[in-house]
Amino acid sequence: MRPLSDQLLAEMYADSSGAVLVPLVKLEHVDWEMPVCLARNAEAVSHGGETYVPFPMELSLPDDEDEGLPILRWTAQNVVREIMWYFRRVSGVVRGKVVYVQPAVPGVVEIGPFEVEISGIEYDEQTLSGVMTIEPILEEAFGYLTMTPGTTPALF
Repeated sequence: MRPLSDQLLAEMYADSSGAVLVPLVKLEHVDWEMPVCLARNAEAVSHGGETYVPFPMELSLPDDEDEGLPILRWTAQNVVREIMWYFRRVSGVVRGKVVYVQPAVPGVVEIGPFEVEISGIEYDEQTLSGVMTIEPILEEAFGYLTMTPGTTPALF
């Protein structure tokens, strides 16, 4: 189970509440001049010294299971030309950070941060989608033995 702030728990257990959780997505690539900061909200959200612009997207959290690779699935609707410009020129991996905050208190991270990588992007004239991998499998060590000059001098 993910730990939540006392304020969010109080809002969740209240009879009525206007509190919502908003995902903030910051995407970066070495070829981009500046990061792309997006918020699934009607208004811009300031967090960590950056402004996250409103953007229509769906983002699903990974399961709380120990098995399998944790991933976030995301889909953006009504994609504007400026955002598509960034993704059409990508070669390699897009790195990102995802946090969930309440717009009323954007400085408090309720869920996350998730350091993610996007290696595959699909898009058409209306949607942009992909999978954000939280623990990239390609960075995992293969096997349990390491061959170094100290452990296997005959190879070097």
